[in-house]
Amino acid sequence: MSNDTPTVLVTGANGYMSLHVIDQLLKKGYHVCGAVRSEKAERTVRDTFPTFFGSKLRTVFVRDLTNPQDFEEAFSADIVGVIHMASPAPGVVNDNIRDMLDPAIKGATSVLEACNLYASSALKRVVHMSSLAACLDPSKDPRPGYTYTESDWNPTTFEQAATIKDPLSLYVASKALSERAVWAWMEHQNPSFDFACLNPAMVLGPHLEHVGSLDQIQSTAKQLWQLVDATEFPELKFPGCVDVRDTAAMLIAALEIPAAGGQRFLLSHHFDWETAADEAKELDVAKGRIINGKPGEGRKEALRKFYQIDGSKAVDILKVSYQPLSGTIMDTFRQFFEVEKRSA
Repeated sequence: MSNDTPTVLVTGANGYMSLHVIDQLLKKGYHVCGAVRSEKAERTVRDTFPTFFGSKLRTVFVRDLTNPQDFEEAFSADIVGVIHMASPAPGVVNDNIRDMLDPAIKGATSVLEACNLYASSALKRVVHMSSLAACLDPSKDPRPGYTYTESDWNPTTFEQAATIKDPLSLYVASKALSERAVWAWMEHQNPSFDFACLNPAMVLGPHLEHVGSLDQIQSTAKQLWQLVDATEFPELKFPGCVDVRDTAAMLIAALEIPAAGGQRFLLSHHFDWETAADEAKELDVAKGRIINGKPGEGRKEALRKFYQIDGSKAVDILKVSYQPLSGTIMDTFRQFFEVEKRSA
């Protein structure tokens, strides 16, 4: 790789969202160092970007996200920015602290410690991928009439999270606690680089990597398949979404735009299952496969029953607009139906 072109480190490089980030970085002329945990993950990156691999794109192995020393090789070249997408993947949670909370928190702060240890003065900013979950207060939801903004935080303490029984509530708490940890780290360490954090709602949209079968899809976009051949609509848990391509563009903008430093951004526009079904039924390939509801009524019902999410700050500062839900839904289903046909 040339030393003249700026290089961005992307962790969790083989992930659904990360591949879109890498794709857009390469198209903008950056070189990319992708951190992966396994040979299988490296193959996914290599196979998705065969033209760039080895020239503008390289990978490094970070086997343990909670160990800052594992990131040392990633900084063998000057890194101008880090987009931290990876988080430890918990297995079976038998102990909340050991299996979920500690890995989430240490995984979030470890990359910052690595930047402090190994990055050159070329590093200007770290962008952290958090989640809408870090903003929600499950004890008050669905909160009809309330609008969540960047000033909202999940109030669950570490001590409370340690005893949570519900897996979803534990996950939500872990996202909030890990994000709080990185903000605290930045405040206490006062490093030479600055920081921004993005909190997307449910991320939808097509995959970049080859998808051999629907069973292989583990992204949040797979949730849309619940509308296919269904007899009832899924329960609406989060009335907001963001296109994976918009998410990638906003992550990169958060790296580039000076005003994004020190900021937290909610990424979301409206989502409900009936509106998604209305859009999906416009596809010829989906005819007769999508559950019927009351066309046009889904949004009204969601507004009546649920909180809303204000994702306008990201548009104002990052200068990236949200794609219409129709495009996101149709592009996702077009790909998924093609995968179904190919693997039949």
